[in-house]
Amino acid sequence: MPSSSTSSALSSATSSTRCPPPSTAGSPKGMVTVENPADLTENSPGTVVRDARFRDPAWTSNRQLRALRDTYLTATRAANRAVENLPASPNDVRTARFLLDLVTDALSPTNLLPTNPAALRKAVRTRGRSLARGFTHLLTDLRHNGGLPSMVDRQAFTVGQDLATTPGRVVFRNHLMELIQYEPRTAAVHSVPLLCSPPWVNKFYFADLTPERSMVRWAIDHGHTVFMISYRNPDASLRHVGYDEYLLESLVPALEVVRDITDTDEVNLLGACLGGLIGLMLAAWLDDRSLPRLRSVTACNALVDFSDIAEVARTGATGRLLWGPALWLLETLTSARGFASGSHLDAFFRLLRPEELIWSAMRDRWLMGEPPPTYDVLYWSHDSLNVPHRAQQYLLRDLCTENAFAAGTAELAGRRLRLDRVTQDVFLVAGREDHLVPWAAAYRTVRLLPGDVRFHVASGGHIALAAPDSGASYWTGARDDLADASEWLARATEHHDSWWPAWVDWLTERAGPPRTPPPLGSDRHPPMEPAPGTYVLT
Repeated sequence: MPSSSTSSALSSATSSTRCPPPSTAGSPKGMVTVENPADLTENSPGTVVRDARFRDPAWTSNRQLRALRDTYLTATRAANRAVENLPASPNDVRTARFLLDLVTDALSPTNLLPTNPAALRKAVRTRGRSLARGFTHLLTDLRHNGGLPSMVDRQAFTVGQDLATTPGRVVFRNHLMELIQYEPRTAAVHSVPLLCSPPWVNKFYFADLTPERSMVRWAIDHGHTVFMISYRNPDASLRHVGYDEYLLESLVPALEVVRDITDTDEVNLLGACLGGLIGLMLAAWLDDRSLPRLRSVTACNALVDFSDIAEVARTGATGRLLWGPALWLLETLTSARGFASGSHLDAFFRLLRPEELIWSAMRDRWLMGEPPPTYDVLYWSHDSLNVPHRAQQYLLRDLCTENAFAAGTAELAGRRLRLDRVTQDVFLVAGREDHLVPWAAAYRTVRLLPGDVRFHVASGGHIALAAPDSGASYWTGARDDLADASEWLARATEHHDSWWPAWVDWLTERAGPPRTPPPLGSDRHPPMEPAPGTYVLT
């Protein structure tokens, strides 16, 4: 999902209209196939309404239902026109449009059983059994899912048996993280190991789903020695953990352990979402020659320049009436508990796409009585972690409101972070349909880095990059610091393939000569539990 930070989510909510759904095979049915209802022309009995909520033939053939549909769409269109004509700043208009979408999506007649012909027809066909199943789903979701409809079958997978199955051992553990070293699968490996930095809002196995959809296994099969950080699920005792601790007590000790085991002073780093952000922060922070050098950095779906959010927070009614009070409320709640609940963050991310991630699932689960889908990426997306209060506070105040990292004013562990000192080769990839980290915002990172930066846009959304499906594409283009994102994409070359082969080729060029695989663990860091370790199960 969600995954991902509250800040980037808020940015996407207030900087764009309803986004297209992510390209994920096996995910729930797409809702808006062609147009937003607000953009439709006047409807007549012969009009084909291209809104998937009204695709049932009864919405056209039944006179009463057709009138209800047309009334709803006409009212939605009128409300959107009124919002567009508000005498307000563009940011405020976008915020008003987002809030209006929350209301109009909730009021869709398809969300009620008496005005959902597909659900009524199925109830008759099954003699009420679909309604009984739907009621059971409703009760289960009220008890175990915070009252939101389930997006995935939580009983379909077991971590360590179906997911996160690549063999390896835990070689280090502290109060914040475990470090996993994976077993080699080739007779020789590249001399520069790969350290994976996952986001701390979701668990690490985004990169190790089923064996055929495992980025970790892909890298291992191409001769890379892979290490993975696995974060502990924070409770109130970790309320003090901030970005300093994620740096000094996670990435730094991981680098030291990797060097001890592999006997090398260089490491390639792969980070996703917040893990990619902290990876670039590490590259900007490192100047201690006692630590291994970063040879390269790969950042997937990572947001560095938060200028969109900073502008929203500082200008117009959105900043005065929404951002400030919302920030105060969130900090009050996380301060009281010591952390931001992973389940609450997941619910917030779903609100950014309510039709796709709430109402569509509600109709399928509660009205139609259909079981939730079985899909590995969705399972991982909803297996969220809590976020410590101090880390959330730094993200929202320093990185979002002040845009401190991009501005060169951020500090971690007593050092100023300057992106112009990140001279490593950098591989950036963003999802074209990502609603949490819009690819155009991720593109701005290119201009902030002085080194050899390769930017890629891949088909799919925030979670689809973890395991591209068949039919995936990605776009590449030459660096042009004078071009904006749309100009870059217009000149980019489309490749009909997953971005993984391009990435592993790029990584191999920076992974050094071949060597015999290093042992699992060392005298100082002996191997402990088998992968996926213990923290991922909490």
